[in-house]
Amino acid sequence: MSPIVGVLLLILVALIWGSTFAIVKETIETVPVPVLLAIRFSFAALALLWVKPERKTLLPGLILGLLSFAGYATQTVGMLTTLASKAAFITGLSVIFTPIVGAIWLRHRIPRRAWIAAVLALVGLGLMTLNPNEGLVVGDFWVLGTALAYALYIIYLGEIAVHHKPIVLTSLQIIVVALLSWLWAIPDVHMLTSLSAEALFALLYLALFATALVLWLQALAQRVVPAYAAALIFALEPVFAALFAYVLLGEMLSPQGWLGGALVVLAMVVAIEYKRRL
Repeated sequence: MSPIVGVLLLILVALIWGSTFAIVKETIETVPVPVLLAIRFSFAALALLWVKPERKTLLPGLILGLLSFAGYATQTVGMLTTLASKAAFITGLSVIFTPIVGAIWLRHRIPRRAWIAAVLALVGLGLMTLNPNEGLVVGDFWVLGTALAYALYIIYLGEIAVHHKPIVLTSLQIIVVALLSWLWAIPDVHMLTSLSAEALFALLYLALFATALVLWLQALAQRVVPAYAAALIFALEPVFAALFAYVLLGEMLSPQGWLGGALVVLAMVVAIEYKRRL
């Protein structure tokens, strides 16, 4: 796979993830967070039952599963009290955390161009979604944990993806998240009998497209796209979230919001241009 194809796959991942914020926000109004995650990842695991596990991938799959669970759990809990758009912005802070974590954890040398792109992305995301009239809520801090978990996930996946089959990595981590979610959901299992058809449809979409498919595509793409570039591409997630909110919910971006979106796109171009010149 060429780096350009890898970049396009990661843009698709960001697009699908961007579509999930409104869906999750609506679904958790009637479905407890642990139950949502348990059903979501169980459906995803069932879709990948055909994948044969490999012994060498067990430990990396477990680690990715733990990081993935931390990311999904903190983000979904956070969205109980914070706005979907603000959650998308805070999650986007993984753009900044990724090069920092890489420099501290793995002693990566991060090029100056990557830092410039990261700052552009941060400013752009802030212009898009932060409202100075709104204060911080507890959910914002939960989602801050999401950004850190995603940064660790992206860095670790970038280190091990080339040594393992992407579909096997995807299957194993989904199983780990499903098991952890069911343990968490034990007090709320009685809610399973009262799920609406609308909630089940939303959970199927989240499971098949926004979980199984995107995790496989991400593992596949990060075999050829470096972690810092992947993080910057994922900065498009709240841009897509805003577009879906406009189309599906009638929400309008202000001129400031569109300027922020343009800065995010510019940041991605800066990162891709650096990769092209290597």
